[in-house]
Amino acid sequence: MVNAFILLANICLPATAVFLSLKFPSTPFRWWFSLLITAHVAIRMWETFFTSREKDPRRFAGDWTLAVGTFAYIGLCFVITLEFFLIPRERFFSISLVGLVLYIFAARLRWWGQITLGKQWAIHVVGEGKIKKNRLLQLGPYEFIRHPIYSGILIEEIALPLLANTYYALVMAVLINIPLLLIRLFAEEKKSSEKFGDDYHAYSQKSGRFFPKGEKWPLFFKKIFSEVIR
Repeated sequence: MVNAFILLANICLPATAVFLSLKFPSTPFRWWFSLLITAHVAIRMWETFFTSREKDPRRFAGDWTLAVGTFAYIGLCFVITLEFFLIPRERFFSISLVGLVLYIFAARLRWWGQITLGKQWAIHVVGEGKIKKNRLLQLGPYEFIRHPIYSGILIEEIALPLLANTYYALVMAVLINIPLLLIRLFAEEKKSSEKFGDDYHAYSQKSGRFFPKGEKWPLFFKKIFSEVIR
């Protein structure tokens, strides 16, 4: 199943983008877009299935939230690609710039979370656990938010359609991808609550789920642009 996802993202999606670039030569920025979407899916598939510290992370371990979420994510990338080429519209630089800023911020936040997790970085949430030894982290981004990686994915799923000025894809992200991400997040929170008990409850009282609590925003921004760079 995982290999099918990787094939779909790394072969079929770039091939679709290149085909549409040749089919619709009047589309502005068509080759830049094709390069961007190809690089993006390659990096995201590598990051998801090849950086996890689990033993054999590409072996499906009953985590249906990972399977459904990955399929929906690839589907979103296809919708962005098809809309970009098949629905001609004016491209607004200001909207693309907002998308680019959010995209960079999301990538930085996601990577910060993965680096902080270290040997605990795992992609499977539901089903058989592949990492037996773990502890409740409250450092790095986890000092401020409980799910920095999910926060990064959520922001990225908004950023990509804005970057490409694809508004139907944006609606899809809000109505389908983000709700699926929330289902996955709640499943992980339930598992963490069962594992860490009162400690997790106390941690949840002082940290935000996706974003820092009000008074912690300034320190959060200061650290995200300093700690990750080191």
